[in-house]
Amino acid sequence: MANSSEVRNRGLILCLLAALNLLSCTRAGAQPQSNEPRPTRIVLKILNGKTGWPIWAELPNVWIGAATSPLDPSLKTNWRGEIKLNVPTIGPRELRFLPNWYADCRSFGDQIVGSKLKYSVDEILENGIVAENVCGKKRAKPTPGVLILYVRPRTWLEIIAL
Repeated sequence: MANSSEVRNRGLILCLLAALNLLSCTRAGAQPQSNEPRPTRIVLKILNGKTGWPIWAELPNVWIGAATSPLDPSLKTNWRGEIKLNVPTIGPRELRFLPNWYADCRSFGDQIVGSKLKYSVDEILENGIVAENVCGKKRAKPTPGVLILYVRPRTWLEIIAL
């Protein structure tokens, strides 16, 4: 015959097992099954075209798909110069970029031409893309899922001209 402490321990163990079983059942039921495709996540990495260092605290203008205005609110780069973007799986799968506080290194002169250049989200995901760097010799290697863009600090004359 079992003493009272053994019976209490068995009861406690059974209660714990029942609670764990109940928790696992509710957890499995909490995950909704939807047929909607989930957005794709890509990384936009902004580097200094002269030094190759990350540009942090930049608020670039980013257009996703056929948008006529940039994302609002603007996304801010972290200390690694990265912005993680969720790109919808429906609609045009392209991305456009224009720096805000820095000069663009994809073309000579600080022009708005960069906002017209389109990058394929599918190509970014498959191979990665590294944009042109006319500001210096630094050039990163492409990484799947990452779009690397180069900018440089504006000169005093460029700042005054704004």
